[in-house]
Amino acid sequence: MWKKNKLIIGIVFFAAILRLVLLNQFPAGLNADEASLGYNAWSLIQTGKDEHGASWPLVFRSFDDYKPPLYVYLALPFIKILGLSVTAVRLPSALLGVVSVYFLYLLVNRFFPKEKIRLGKLELTAGHLAAFILSISPWHLHFSRGAWEVNIATFFMIFSIIYLHKSFENTKNLYIFSFAAVLSLYTYHSARIITPLLIVSFSLIFFGEVKSFFQKKNLKITISAFLLTVIFSLPIVFQMLSVEGQSRFSGVSIFADSGPVWQATNFRIEHKNDNLPVKLIHNKYFSYSMRFLQNYLSHYSFDFQFIDGDVIARSRVPEVGQNLLVFFPFFAMGILYLIKLNSLGGKFVLSWFLIAPIPAALTYQSPHALRAENMAIPLAVIVALGLVWFINFLHIYIKRFAPFVVVLVSFTIIYSFSRYLHMYYVHYPKELPFAWQYGFDQIAEYTKENYNQYDKIIISDRYDQPYILIAFFSQFPPDKLQEQIVMSPPDQYGFSTGRKLDKYEFRSIKYEEDKNLPNTLLISAEEKVDDSKVINTVKSLSGEVLFKFISTK
Repeated sequence: MWKKNKLIIGIVFFAAILRLVLLNQFPAGLNADEASLGYNAWSLIQTGKDEHGASWPLVFRSFDDYKPPLYVYLALPFIKILGLSVTAVRLPSALLGVVSVYFLYLLVNRFFPKEKIRLGKLELTAGHLAAFILSISPWHLHFSRGAWEVNIATFFMIFSIIYLHKSFENTKNLYIFSFAAVLSLYTYHSARIITPLLIVSFSLIFFGEVKSFFQKKNLKITISAFLLTVIFSLPIVFQMLSVEGQSRFSGVSIFADSGPVWQATNFRIEHKNDNLPVKLIHNKYFSYSMRFLQNYLSHYSFDFQFIDGDVIARSRVPEVGQNLLVFFPFFAMGILYLIKLNSLGGKFVLSWFLIAPIPAALTYQSPHALRAENMAIPLAVIVALGLVWFINFLHIYIKRFAPFVVVLVSFTIIYSFSRYLHMYYVHYPKELPFAWQYGFDQIAEYTKENYNQYDKIIISDRYDQPYILIAFFSQFPPDKLQEQIVMSPPDQYGFSTGRKLDKYEFRSIKYEEDKNLPNTLLISAEEKVDDSKVINTVKSLSGEVLFKFISTK
C-alpha cells in the first residue's frame, strides 16, 4: 500500500507544508472578509447569533454583501478548539486546499488513465503531475493560505465531478455528487454559476453514459438524488431572488459600471439623428455585451496568467502571474494534446477551462483572480498533459538527450517556484502591507490596553471595514456588538460598514477639528496630523509608518 501510493502521499504532504506552515504569519495581516468569517463563527459559539443578531443564519449579512454560510460553519470547530485566531479562521481553506490536491489526482487518473511518463524506474501518471502542479500553483496556493470561501467552493467542485463520474459505476454515488454540488452553492457566489454549468457540460459530453441514469433499474435513485438537490438548493434560489440577493449582485455586477451606457450615449450624440438604425448600432445592450466579452477574454491574457497576475493587491504577488511562467510552453502543448486526444475527459477539461471565468466576467472588475480561482484546476490538468506529451516525445525522438532536457526543465521549475516563494514571503508583506490590512492586531492590542483611559477612540476608515478587524483582534463581546454596532447606509455598490461601536468610531480623521475633542484617541492612516503629537505608531515590515496614534488629553 505504501509503495504503491508513496508518490502521491509525498505530493500531498508537500502541498500541506506549503499551505499550513506559518499560516498565522503569512499572509501578513488579516483582511476584513477573513475577520468577518471568523468573528461571526465565534459569535455563533458565544451567543448562537451572528454579528447582526440573526440566529444560525443561512446567509450572513456581514457588510451587506450577504456571505454564503458554509465557511463560517466549517470554521466553528477550529475556533471552538483554538479560539478566535488567525490560524483557526484560515485552517478550513488551507486543509481543503491540501485535500483538493489529492482529489485532483483521483479525478485526472479517472479521465486520463493511460497518460503516463517514465523517469528511470519511476512511473508517473497524469494525476501525479496534475496534483504536483496544483500543489505549487501560485493561484491555488495563494487562495489556500487565506480564509477564502472560493477555495472551499473549488474543492467541492472537484469532489462533485469525481462522484458524478463514479456514478457511472454505481448510481448510488449520485447522492454523494448531489451533496458535494449543493455544498459548493452554499460556499461562494460564483459557484452558483460555475457548478450548474459544469454539470450541464459534463452531462452533454458524457451523454452516452449519463443516459444510464434513466434506465429503469437506476431511475429511482436518479429522481430521488435530483429531488434532494432541488430541495436543498431552494433556500439559495429564494435568497438570490430576494432584495438582499439582488442587491449583492447589482453591487458587483458589470451593470454597476455606467461606462458602457455613457459610451453608447456618446456615440449616439455624434449622429445627427437618434433614429432606429442608430439605436440598433449604439445601445447599452451591445456595449455591455462587449464589456462582458472583454472581461471574459482578459482572463486568458498572457500577462494575467503568466506575468503580473491580478491587479488587486490582495490577490497577487509582485512580479508573479497566476501561474508560473515556466509552465506556459507546457500549457500550449497541453491544449494541443487535448485536442489531439479528443477524449471525453479532455473535452470536459477544455469546457471547464472555458466556463471558469464566466462569473468574474459578469462583474465590473476583470480579470479577477478570486472569482475565477476554479480556473486553476483545468490549468493544472492542461499543463500536466503538456508535460506528459513533451517527456514522451523526448523519449521517442531524442532519447539520447532526454535525461538532460528533463533535468533542465526540473531545475527551471524549481527556480521559478523558489522565486515565487521568495516574493511571497519576503517582498509581498513589505511591498503591499495594506493588501492584508496589516497592523490592526497591534491597534486592537493598544486600544484594548488603554480602553479605560479615553472617552472616545476614533480609527481611520482608510482601509476596508476596520470595525470587524478591531472586533476580531480585541475579541469584542459579540452580545455587546449585536446591540451597539451602528452600520452606515449602503454605498453606491450596496455595501455598508460599521461606524460606531461603544467608544469606537470609524471614519476619516479630520485632524484640525478632531484635535479639539476632549479625552480622545485618534488613530490616523494617511490623513495629515501633527507628527509632534504622535504617541505611538504601527509600522509595516519594511519600516513604513502605517498608523499614527494621537491623544487629545
